[in-house]
Amino acid sequence: MLKNFTLIAHRGASYDAPENTFEAFDLALELGFDNFETDVQLTSDGRAVIIHDDRIDRTTDATGLVAETGIAKFKSLNAGLWFEGPEDGAGVTGPMAYPEAFVPTLDDILERYAGKAHIHLELKSTDVDLAAVSMKSLKQWGWLDQHTGDSISPGLTISSFHFEQLERSIALMPNIAHGWLLQKIDKASLKAAVDLGLSGIYPNANKVTEKRIADANAAGLVVRTWGIADSKAALRRAYRSGAVGTTVDWPAKARDILESI
Repeated sequence: MLKNFTLIAHRGASYDAPENTFEAFDLALELGFDNFETDVQLTSDGRAVIIHDDRIDRTTDATGLVAETGIAKFKSLNAGLWFEGPEDGAGVTGPMAYPEAFVPTLDDILERYAGKAHIHLELKSTDVDLAAVSMKSLKQWGWLDQHTGDSISPGLTISSFHFEQLERSIALMPNIAHGWLLQKIDKASLKAAVDLGLSGIYPNANKVTEKRIADANAAGLVVRTWGIADSKAALRRAYRSGAVGTTVDWPAKARDILESI
């Protein structure tokens, strides 16, 4: 926590280590960030895996659609060979920095970080079974009994860009805080969020305004942002806007920047 503003390690400390891997999440915790965001999708045989893109090409040593790749194939993939540790990073630097990283399953993540982190779990795809499969794992590992609704760790918050996924998820897990990822807050989105019973609304940091955050807060919604990318200006804008936090790939650098404001 930084002056009531939470830096959420986006896909783990993903500037410093391969995104959505144990290496990135472990490093986030090591650096002092016990809130991290991650993405869940289903394999072709219905297993929940931690990966962002709809294809496996960018972050693994293979090609193909996530939805057309089975869990056996996922378990054979390398998720670190593509990554080169930056010289100014907080992790291992240079090429082949994390040669043994792999794509974890949701069960892997939930077991490893139970009692250690607040996970902001994004339902990434539109698969109609994604919320139900995720709920089964969350229940198995005790995450549905964790703190929710803010950044207290350990805890759980569920998010998605897909409104229909939020509808499915909140129907299954009504006691868990849910947030809607979208480009900007407007009257229509505020009404939809309130009507569904969401806890939060999460706009792009580059499009956030103090007025819209005040409107959201007045409607009972928590606001945090996303979309910082490599922009220090976007980080400062989010921090000064009245949002409660943001996802960021480089939380250690972001902390230094905000502490100097």
